[in-house]
Amino acid sequence: MRYITRSVIGRTRKANHDYAGALCIGGRGLCVITDGTSKPGSGQLAECFVKGVLAAYPKHMDRWGDITEHEEVEQLLCSVLAELHPTLFADQTGTMCYLIGFVAHGKLTLAYEGDCSCGVVTSGGTIEWITPPHCKANWKRDRSHRELAQDPARNWVTRCLKANRAPDPDFVFHPLAVGERLVFVTDGFWAELTEAQQSSLLAAPDSDFIAVEDDVTWIDVQF
Repeated sequence: MRYITRSVIGRTRKANHDYAGALCIGGRGLCVITDGTSKPGSGQLAECFVKGVLAAYPKHMDRWGDITEHEEVEQLLCSVLAELHPTLFADQTGTMCYLIGFVAHGKLTLAYEGDCSCGVVTSGGTIEWITPPHCKANWKRDRSHRELAQDPARNWVTRCLKANRAPDPDFVFHPLAVGERLVFVTDGFWAELTEAQQSSLLAAPDSDFIAVEDDVTWIDVQF
């Protein structure tokens, strides 16, 4: 597993509210990407969440051993989130969207709340999204990311991590093909960049581009 990550602050922000991180241990990998809302403290919350999940992961793996099935991973991630939640909000405020991706033995398990997304990068550089965003514009869970990007109601997130509600992520399971490439992104990437810009940044991640309104963050993972 090889990965690169980049985060660019939006032009309307005083501080970046996105945060991302990844960890690779043996044949297993963990990617975490977050997007803090405009509520006070959300950017710090996003950073602490990523660091907390990555720090908790090795401890849980020691206890759970070499898990292989999606259902086992789901239990593991729910356990990590349940333990992290009270500790996180003892010191933090705000709300945020998150997406966690766990890879082991050719299987990808995704846990998410909100509009961070995961997609498979095709050989042509386009992205096939596999996580339907939780937003008012997608209440039926049947619209493509391209359609949602044009709908202002996509900015009304219907699920997120907050202090007064226990984590309740949706799970998506995906079989990984040999040589598959994944991208984990915030909505600044999938909704505010054109498909051509997305492909260009995946091809040259350090290249310059004109900042958009929202923060833009991604993790590009190749197996």
